[in-house]
Amino acid sequence: MNRIINYLIDVIRGVLFYFSQTKLRTALTLLGITVGVSSIIAIMTVLATFEKTTDQIVSDVRTNVFYITRENPIEVSFGDNNKWARNKPKITWNEYEQLKRSLKLIENMSAVVSEEPSDRTFSVGKKEFKSRIQSFWAADGDILSLYKYDIIDGRNIQEVDINNRSRVAIVGSDIKKELFPFKNPVGETIKIDNIPFEIIALTEEKGELAGQSMDSMVGIPISTYLKYFGGNWRRADLQLVLESESIENIDDATDEAIGVFRAIRKIPPGDPNNFYIATNDQLMDTFGEFTGYLKTFVGLITGISLLVAGIGIANIMLVSLNERIKEIGIRKALGARRSDIFLQFLIEAILISLLGGIIGIFIGLSFGNVVALFLEQSPVIPIDWVFYSLQICASMGIIFGLYPAIKASKLNPIDSMRFD
Repeated sequence: MNRIINYLIDVIRGVLFYFSQTKLRTALTLLGITVGVSSIIAIMTVLATFEKTTDQIVSDVRTNVFYITRENPIEVSFGDNNKWARNKPKITWNEYEQLKRSLKLIENMSAVVSEEPSDRTFSVGKKEFKSRIQSFWAADGDILSLYKYDIIDGRNIQEVDINNRSRVAIVGSDIKKELFPFKNPVGETIKIDNIPFEIIALTEEKGELAGQSMDSMVGIPISTYLKYFGGNWRRADLQLVLESESIENIDDATDEAIGVFRAIRKIPPGDPNNFYIATNDQLMDTFGEFTGYLKTFVGLITGISLLVAGIGIANIMLVSLNERIKEIGIRKALGARRSDIFLQFLIEAILISLLGGIIGIFIGLSFGNVVALFLEQSPVIPIDWVFYSLQICASMGIIFGLYPAIKASKLNPIDSMRFD
C-alpha cells in the first residue's frame, strides 16, 4: 500500500513540476473550467439563499392563513397555459361578500389589492417620501389582523369607510419617521398621487423581513382605492386572504372554501377550478418546483460550457504530448513502463480539471454569498452542488485525458528519442 502511495506522490510531483514550467498554458486551461464551475456554484448559492429566505418568511407568518387568487402568484406559465390563466374570471367584491357569509370554518377573512412595491407619489406638503413604498394596500379593517399589524394610535378602517369610500389611510412607522418626524401623524393629511387622505392610524414598528422594511406601508379602504386608482370596485380583481380557526383544521377550511367558491361560480362537477387557492406550504412547494426547473436549466447550460472546457483540456494535453515525445522516449529507455506514462498524463488532466474546479467553487461561493449579505442571511454553501462539481471535474479529467494518456503510453521509445 505504501509503495502505491509513494508511486502516486512521485507522479503528482512530476505533474506539478511540469505545471510550474508551463504556467501560462496551465492558467489558460484552468480558466475555462473555473468560469464554468464558478457560474454554476454562484447561481446555486443564490438559489439556496432565496430558498432559505422564503423558508424564514413562511416560518414568520401565520400558517393557518391561506389565499384565493385569480391565478398562482408565483407560477411562470407559457403558451396556451398562460392564455388560459389570463381568461380566468376576476374575483369580485360580490363573490367575496357571498363567500364571507357562507363559510363556517373561517375565523377571519379580507379582500385586498396591493402594490408591492408601489411607484405612487406619497407626499406631505412639498415633502415627498424619498424611496418607493414597499407596500401600498387596500382592504377592509380585518387585513391588519391577518397581516399581524398592531395599531398604536388611532383607529382601524371601519365599514362606514368602505361604504362611503372615505379618503382615510393607515401608515407604518417609516412614513412617520420621514414625513412626520416631529409630530403624531394621526389626524394629519398625506397625499397619494396628489389626492389628500386623512391619516387615521399609525401601526407598531415591525422591522424588516427578507431585507425589506415591513413599516414602509400605507393602507386605505378597498372601495376608496378602486374608486380613485382601480376603476369599478364591484368588478375589480381581488385577492382573498382567509384565516382558519387553527392550524389543525386548515385543510378542512381550505376544502370548505373551495367547495363554496365553486358553488358561487357555478362550476360543474368534474371541471377544474377557475381560481387558485393555496396555503403558505403550497406556495413554497410551487417555489421549490420553479427553482428545481431553474437548477436543471442552469445545470444544462453550465454543462455545455464545461464540455467546451473539457475539449480544451484534451487539446492542451495533445499539444503537451507533441512537445514531450523525446522526453517520453528517454523515460521509456530508462525503464519507465507504459502504465507510468499513462498515469502521468491521466493524472495531469485530472489535476488540471480539479484545480480549475476548486478555484471555481471558491469564486462562485464568494459571489453567490454577496446576495446573502444583502438579504441579511448567514453564508450559504450548497454542499450538494460543490460535491457534484468536484465529481464532474474529476470525470472530465478522466474522459478528456484518456485519449492523450493512451496515445502517450503507446509511443515507441526508439522513434520518440529520434523525434525533433
